Amino acid sequence: MTLRAEALVVGGGPAGSTAARFLALSGIETLLVDRNFSFVKPCGGGVPSFLFSEMDIPEDSVRKRVDKIKAVSPKGDVLDIKLEGASIDIVERGSFDRSLRAEAERRGARLIEAEFNRFSDVGKTVTAEVSVQSPELCGDTSSAGTGNVMKVRADYVIAADGVNSRVRAALGIKPPPSFITLSEKIKAEMADACEFWFGASHAPRCYSWVFPQGEGVSAGTGSFVHRGIGDLWRRFVERRGLSTDGSVRGYKIPLWRGDLYNRGRIFFAGDAAGHVMPLTFEGIYYAMKSGEMAARAIAAGKSGEYKKAWEKAFGRRFSLMRRLWAYFMKGDNRVEKIFELHRSPEVLQASMGIWLRKDLRRGSLLSYINIFRRFLS
Repeated sequence: MTLRAEALVVGGGPAGSTAARFLALSGIETLLVDRNFSFVKPCGGGVPSFLFSEMDIPEDSVRKRVDKIKAVSPKGDVLDIKLEGASIDIVERGSFDRSLRAEAERRGARLIEAEFNRFSDVGKTVTAEVSVQSPELCGDTSSAGTGNVMKVRADYVIAADGVNSRVRAALGIKPPPSFITLSEKIKAEMADACEFWFGASHAPRCYSWVFPQGEGVSAGTGSFVHRGIGDLWRRFVERRGLSTDGSVRGYKIPLWRGDLYNRGRIFFAGDAAGHVMPLTFEGIYYAMKSGEMAARAIAAGKSGEYKKAWEKAFGRRFSLMRRLWAYFMKGDNRVEKIFELHRSPEVLQASMGIWLRKDLRRGSLLSYINIFRRFLS
């Protein structure tokens, strides 16, 4: 059996669901496939509070609204930051992702639980083969052990299938560089701020975190060296004094390079494109924006508009944040320097404008660059 759609979206997370919604809103016949709609990605779940009004989506998946950040340096100095102009909303990822898919479906996108396998043709149209969970959707079944295979022919494809993107692999595109995280939901713990803990002993070149949740907290740590991540997690648990039950989950986070937007009629969004902010490693907001931008480029019939829109909105700040990460996260002594800088109210406000409020004005970015110019020259 072959289904026909104008656009095929692979992946039902924030990037894919947002792309499908904007495609459907543009009157484009859209099919979204995801291999497991019940999957819940390990994630702290923090998003800027204005996301819901900006993206016109319901707030029913918000579990906490946090207006404080606590940052702890390697030697134990603490920055307590009161957020102004926006807050951090904590969403439960299972509920949040379901809500986004429901919005896409409400706007006219069709959703099918199916796993992308490969492309059988990439030309003026694209033909993908997917294994579906419901045999009744297929006219024929394939050989034993390969699932119920269905073909989807589409004018465009948006790959939003995560850091381990099978679409990338099918096209021979190497996976993005990434780092590994271990995290755990801990119901017995409480926190009233989003906590960021720095120190090479438990998070070399990354940070560890504790985020409030609807019930308990989400805590985790990251490392660019996969081997020994369990030891790093145990060191952070000891430093923070957490009570854990050992139910940790591992996941990879991509590093942004800014080198993948589309290959002809196949577009990439979210983690599949590496659209995670360097240094802060924030992903949900930028995944959704990349899905929107890719969808708008397809709706306009101008593939190149996707890259232009992304670079205009985020390119310079992502490049700057990557340079800051490369300099300041080389070791604990340099991390202490960035803490010293952020004791200045002016520096702190500039950082919050870039990171939390997503201030896109050219002047705000230039001011931020000037703060760090002596370190980056």
